[in-house]
Amino acid sequence: MSLMSFSHGPFCDHYDRTLLNEAMRELRHCERPYWIGHQNPLNLANAVGKVQNDKDKYAVSVDVSHFKPNELKVTTTGHEVVIEGKHEEKTDEHGQIERRFVRKYMLPKDVSVEAVVSHLSRDGILTVSAPKAAIEGPTGRVIPIQPSHEEHPKHKAVEQHK
Repeated sequence: MSLMSFSHGPFCDHYDRTLLNEAMRELRHCERPYWIGHQNPLNLANAVGKVQNDKDKYAVSVDVSHFKPNELKVTTTGHEVVIEGKHEEKTDEHGQIERRFVRKYMLPKDVSVEAVVSHLSRDGILTVSAPKAAIEGPTGRVIPIQPSHEEHPKHKAVEQHK
């Protein structure tokens, strides 16, 4: 008498187990917020980040999916944007891990520091952006001539001497 249950063979058992494990992993990923889901440990704060610097706006996008929103901070110092992320030591599937990063970006001269905003997407992409200031060309305006109901004092003096 055998203690093993009836099966379709070792290949099918392995295949069924692998398929079930993969399905469970996908299901767990769907239930969690982005900062708890599966992440690539080598992609910490996007090494470089994506910078957009065109005529209308300046923007930096950084993958911060390893961090919860309350573990992130965006500040400006002078004309520099500083993005920081830090989480205390915690356990993951490989052991203990603690993460921290600081990214600094110099803003272009035509970007107002007061206009800088940040947005965090559902998949953990932090975008810090600001509109570019309009480049002012030579300014000029037409000055309308308004009729006056009074005579100029100099003109009155000339008429009195006649």
